[in-house]
Amino acid sequence: MLQFKSDKEREEIISSLQLNMNEEFRATMQYICHRISAKGRDDVLADSFKSAALDEMAHILFFSDLITKYGGTPDYTTWDIDTSNDLKAMLEKDVALEKAARQRYEAQLDRMKHYPELVTLLTSVLGDEEEHEEEFSNHLSKK
Repeated sequence: MLQFKSDKEREEIISSLQLNMNEEFRATMQYICHRISAKGRDDVLADSFKSAALDEMAHILFFSDLITKYGGTPDYTTWDIDTSNDLKAMLEKDVALEKAARQRYEAQLDRMKHYPELVTLLTSVLGDEEEHEEEFSNHLSKK
């Protein structure tokens, strides 16, 4: 098991992991709603939403497993998601969600730099978020 510098730091890291897990739930639910709304109107975009949702679902499990591994209990919040039917509005919301995730993970990478397991996970998830942001931005530029 990871050796934390203090109980306070362990709790702060678990809190960050909880936030990440819940934001990944939020993204998953939003992307599923957007996939349902886009299907039949823009199937390429619908597939992009589906692919991103599946990535985010995997991220939920990564973060929840670490919460448990480090002695925490996954805690769920309510998720404020965009359920619009306008494709451009969906993409704008999704780009914003990905930017916020990217910024959060970049900040966490700096704070958790002494924990290789966390750095590895955050770097991997950050790469996925950057890809989602780029893909959604590309779709948005065509709307």
